[in-house]
Amino acid sequence: MTTGSPTALISTDLALGWQSGMDLSCSIEPISASGDIARTWNGRAVNLAMPEFRLFSVRISSGQGEVRSPALSQLWPGTVFALVPTNELGDALAVGTQSRTLVRDPHPGSVRCVDAAFEPVEFSVVGRVVTLSAPATTPVRIYYRPVLTLMVIAPWQESFREAAAEVSWSLECEELGGEA
Repeated sequence: MTTGSPTALISTDLALGWQSGMDLSCSIEPISASGDIARTWNGRAVNLAMPEFRLFSVRISSGQGEVRSPALSQLWPGTVFALVPTNELGDALAVGTQSRTLVRDPHPGSVRCVDAAFEPVEFSVVGRVVTLSAPATTPVRIYYRPVLTLMVIAPWQESFREAAAEVSWSLECEELGGEA
């Protein structure tokens, strides 16, 4: 958590602090280019998109009670920055399996594994690999907060309600992706 801010969202580039991050919304979804669905000669659906396009789009916006906006003035379209969203990504281990490679690097300390009854399951993490202490006897869900490298893809928006002394803002980003 950033000093003085009630949000769990982490980004030094946003400089969230006192009176900011009061009620943030953060949405994550695959970018539109992650799928290029076509049909074969017999009608079978296939995805022609390259695996390198399995990237996330992130939208962060303020909620009620925001008094100060984050440091948006340097986040022009094309700017790259790091973010650990408040959202957890979910994954799973099937019965009989013991390890899973996550799709993104987990923020340190954010990984948790639970069984179908939502009871904790013992595990270890090395890089992106989560390993249970024993093979799963029931399906195991893995939750973690990813570390994302994002690019601002649209101009940010900020508005101010003078009488209420409230700020609202939004920022749209997409994962940077592979090497140029």
